[in-house]
Amino acid sequence: MSITIKGVLFDKDGTLFKYGNTWQIWCDRVIQTLGGDDLKLQKALADGCGYDIDTQTFTPGSLVVNASAHEINLAWADIHPALDYKQIEAIGVEKLQNLPVIPVCDLHELLTSLKNSGMMLGCATNDFESSAKTQLSEAAIQEQFDFICGFDSGFGAKPGPGMLQAFAEKCGINASEVAMVGDSTHDLHCGRAAGAALCVGVLTGPAQAEDIQDHADIVLGSVELLPEFLKRLDN
Repeated sequence: MSITIKGVLFDKDGTLFKYGNTWQIWCDRVIQTLGGDDLKLQKALADGCGYDIDTQTFTPGSLVVNASAHEINLAWADIHPALDYKQIEAIGVEKLQNLPVIPVCDLHELLTSLKNSGMMLGCATNDFESSAKTQLSEAAIQEQFDFICGFDSGFGAKPGPGMLQAFAEKCGINASEVAMVGDSTHDLHCGRAAGAALCVGVLTGPAQAEDIQDHADIVLGSVELLPEFLKRLDN
């Protein structure tokens, strides 16, 4: 079966950037601030977002890995005895500052290769749009994207189809001509819900192959392998 790909929509964390190097640090900072000296509260907050503070790892189905920042803050607001959603959100945003951003590969080379083959490129994250733009800018690749959105951009959050549909509309292509690339089931379900041509899982996030393989058309070790894979589709 012939598949025509005219655009690639990437997830951000765990797909373009190494996941743990950013979000383990963020979780530690936010949970310590929210919990203060109350270790029991720290543990409850960590459990509530799917983070193991002892091993500094994310549990299966973790909200931090899969959900939007809005959903994480709501969960913490339900747990915290004193702070409300807005206060928690402000702390979470403040702790986004100065986080390490480590690309999974030479992203400039990867994106240039895809652009040279005629692809439209997008980034869709359940993080804030502003945070995404900051990270992409720090990695010197923001200008290579035709579309960037977060959960707060007005298109809904993954696993809903809105982000991919908005990317396709912005780029003047059909959703059925887009490859969705991500490291979580939320990314892949977004692609499926929108009718993407291809749902590509990658193994540079917390998920193992067995966690995502049933939801993907193909699982690659890294986005670095994507250009060669797409070339093979044309042959």
